[in-house]
Amino acid sequence: MKKYLLLIFLLLFTAFLPSAKAVDPATVTAAAPKALELAAIWSPHTISTLQSSGIGLMKIGESTLSILLLPAGILQCTLGAPFGMFDDGVQNCIAGGTAPFELIYQVILLPIRILSLGTVR
Repeated sequence: MKKYLLLIFLLLFTAFLPSAKAVDPATVTAAAPKALELAAIWSPHTISTLQSSGIGLMKIGESTLSILLLPAGILQCTLGAPFGMFDDGVQNCIAGGTAPFELIYQVILLPIRILSLGTVR
C-alpha cells in the first residue's frame, strides 16, 4: 500500500513541473552588460549580507550547543558535588536553562541580519 501511495505522490508531483526551455544566445548577450553593471553595484551589499547572516548562523549554532549545558550541569551538581564540581554545575545549569531563550532570540534576529537592516551584533 505504501509503495502505491509513494508512486502516486511522485507521479502527481512530477506531472506539473514546467519543462526546461533554452534561452536565445542573443538575449543573453544583450543582457550581460546590464547584469555586470548591477553585479558591480550590489556586490558590497551582497558581501555584507553574507557576512551578517553567517555571523547569525554561527550564533544560532552556539546557542543550540549551549542547550547541552543543562544536562551536563545537572550531572555536575549531582554526581560531581563530592568532587567540588557543584559551583560549575550551577553555572552550567543556568547557562543551559537560558540557552533556549537565547536561541529563540537569535532565530528572530536572523531575518534582520539577512536583510541587513542596521547593524545587529
